[in-house]
Amino acid sequence: MTLDERTVVTRIERLTLRDLRLWVREGWVRPAQGQHGPVFDDIDVARLRLLCDLKKDMALPTDVMPIVLGLIDHLNRTRRDLRRVTEALDQQPLEVRRAVIAAVRHRAEAGD
Repeated sequence: MTLDERTVVTRIERLTLRDLRLWVREGWVRPAQGQHGPVFDDIDVARLRLLCDLKKDMALPTDVMPIVLGLIDHLNRTRRDLRRVTEALDQQPLEVRRAVIAAVRHRAEAGD
């Protein structure tokens, strides 16, 4: 599903067209470009809702936003990578899975 600016602003009540355009210019959300301007997908809409939470509810200053968004993006990449590792591990024989789990527990107990 792709949405234009006006539809996005209608769906996210706290979002103004001015804020939407500013946040796109800042690079905080990166919609695809359609024939008639930017088009937003579900992930863009979720990020815009997060931006509303951060800016409007939590009143985070503009200069802090790139740092917070960078940390959130890093966390999301890490979660995606961990999910891939887990899926790959699930494909391994039981003895390999047990050995990896034991090694992880050992490292955790050692404080690594």
